[in-house]
Amino acid sequence: NHLNSESEANGNPFQVDRMPGLRVCLLGLLLLAPLLAVSGRLMFIQMMNAEHFYAQFGKTTESFETIPSRDGRIVSIDGRVLAMDVERFDLQVHYRWLEEPPNKRWLKQQALTLLKPVERRQKEKVEAAREKVLARRQQLWEELALVMRVPQQDLLISGNEIQKRVENIIDSVNERAEKKRAETAPSESVEETAETEPADYPQAFWKLLKETLTRPPRRPRRERIVVREELDYHTIKSGIPREIALAISAHPEHFPGVNIQVATLREYPQKTIAPHELGIRHRIDEKTLAARQERFPDGDPLDYQEGDRIGKMGIERSYDRFLRGLRGLKRVVKNRQGEIIRSEVVREPKSGDDVVLTLNTRLQGEVQNLLDQSLDELAQQKDENDAPTMEPSTGGCIVVLDVRSGAIVATASAPRYDLNLLLNPSPEEWQAVLDDPRRPLFPRATQMMLPPGSTFKALTSIAILESGKIDPDEMYPCRGYLDRPDRHRDYIYRHYGVGHNDINLTQALCQSCNVYFFQAARTMGPETLCHWADQLGFGKPTGIDIPGERGGHLPDPSPDRKKGKSPWYPGDTLGIAIGQSRLTVTPLQIARLMAVVANNGELVVPHLAYSIVPSAESTTTTRQIISHPQRYVSGIHPDTLERVREGLIDVVANPHGTGYKTVRMKEISIAGKTGTAETGGGKNDHAWFAGFVPATRPKYAFAVVIEHGGSGSRVAGPVAQKLVRAMLDTGLLQPTAAKLQAN
Repeated sequence: NHLNSESEANGNPFQVDRMPGLRVCLLGLLLLAPLLAVSGRLMFIQMMNAEHFYAQFGKTTESFETIPSRDGRIVSIDGRVLAMDVERFDLQVHYRWLEEPPNKRWLKQQALTLLKPVERRQKEKVEAAREKVLARRQQLWEELALVMRVPQQDLLISGNEIQKRVENIIDSVNERAEKKRAETAPSESVEETAETEPADYPQAFWKLLKETLTRPPRRPRRERIVVREELDYHTIKSGIPREIALAISAHPEHFPGVNIQVATLREYPQKTIAPHELGIRHRIDEKTLAARQERFPDGDPLDYQEGDRIGKMGIERSYDRFLRGLRGLKRVVKNRQGEIIRSEVVREPKSGDDVVLTLNTRLQGEVQNLLDQSLDELAQQKDENDAPTMEPSTGGCIVVLDVRSGAIVATASAPRYDLNLLLNPSPEEWQAVLDDPRRPLFPRATQMMLPPGSTFKALTSIAILESGKIDPDEMYPCRGYLDRPDRHRDYIYRHYGVGHNDINLTQALCQSCNVYFFQAARTMGPETLCHWADQLGFGKPTGIDIPGERGGHLPDPSPDRKKGKSPWYPGDTLGIAIGQSRLTVTPLQIARLMAVVANNGELVVPHLAYSIVPSAESTTTTRQIISHPQRYVSGIHPDTLERVREGLIDVVANPHGTGYKTVRMKEISIAGKTGTAETGGGKNDHAWFAGFVPATRPKYAFAVVIEHGGSGSRVAGPVAQKLVRAMLDTGLLQPTAAKLQAN
């Protein structure tokens, strides 16, 4: 052999055919080593690390969920609940437990959780466990139907509807994903690239090699996308009874895949009682939430988040910081399928505090009813030709407040609405409210600005007496008009062509003589009149504890008034003296005027909230009485108010008084003033009556106004009388049986 002889000649010991068996063994070991490594790894996984992978299979996730809290109640002074949170319990079932037929992968996973690790490799054990899961699914619906006392078929129908909805979502999501994959797929395949001319073989081969090495391998059609709804709970039944919800929650082992969702809903049990004053709690809007986040960059003390309710109007808004409850927190453990397997409370929710109002709901209900009846009767009045005597009134308002404290015991606006309607109105219901020309959403007590008519003569009388320019006992001749028969006239002159003859201040109040007050205003000038109007709070809000109050309009007669204001005319002075011209007020302002006269000069702040009652979870149990600052009107003399009270008493007690026929009662003495405010534009006058009761030792002041109702004495007077009777019937007043002698 040439190679062997050459190797020997050169002294090289290497021989090609030497030790072939060894080389074969080495080659075999080289091939066997990877197989041994793979086999060893498999044995390690199966024998030594199986528990680790089974643990991964049963891996859970931990998250934190909020627990809804209750907002505080709004309660009347007589103990009736006006607003409250009620718990709503919703029965939820996990999608995999209601899906038909059950998901195969989920079913297998559920079966494996029932087995020990060593049993999970035994097919017969796995199959038996799978049958057990199917039986538990069937038993679940039977037990739910039994505990809820409803037909099982009803629950299954709800489940089927949910499944159809989720399947539509699944189809939509996967169709969009498939379409997107098709749009992003490469336009030329590797096989197409390989089909080329022989001359381009080197280039084509290089391209094929590059794409093969760099391009991800082709995979078969991807499995469908699992959507969130498949891993979530769905509401089968809303608003289930509390006892049923507690029974299900107490026995989770009987109700696998079931969750009780707790939510709180705001409810107004008295429905139409004082809706404008109570207001409403509604979902916080983005603008309000952003404003709070900007105001509290370090964290909102009331923890407002998207979806929370916040006070939007009335007491609900003014006292939101007290009513607002603080949410709790719970730790929730879920398995890989998203099912809750354990939960625990980390922080208990804290309920909001209760707000007690000064409203007496018995009187409030009576006042609302008599106001509605009066408006209905007014609309039904007809003349001898069976035609309506006047256009229907657009609404009315009554306010009653304590003359010493300013506490509002009743306030009614008509028309009104059911507060529960605003929680979740249908589009048709909401549109009907908006289209109502009578404006049922309008809070008339605090925002309706009207000329007060002759009720304002009580203030003009104060200005006359404090000016010192007019002797209140001096008789002034009234011929029915001031200067000309066609303007600045009295009511009796317009209708009967006569005047009041000689008359003093008390008699002018009693008989509502315009001419007397025209002449007095001309004598003392507009500055004095407007000064006292300002002192008694006109032209600005009263400070009532609900938002949105308007202050009316008090014209400014000062010569240094800002540019752009209307010029002051002599007729403005005369008009304001009798509650006309450009003067506008709210019913609440007129009621407070009567309270000032009744309580000897104290300017009270009208309010609705009486106290704050801490929640059960609060660290303090002390009731917090809400204070409302008030002051005496500076410069007003007791003799002035006594003289005005005499005139207001005569309005009702004197046979010549404008309220004698329609307001006077035998059981109790009433003081007050009628008012008929002209509106112009061919519309009916506004009817007013405002006063206080009892006349001698006043407890309550009130104001009644009927929009476009006509005469104050004929329309508002009877309503005022019914109001006082309701106060007697509800026990707020006791009959005095004392007869007042007219001045």
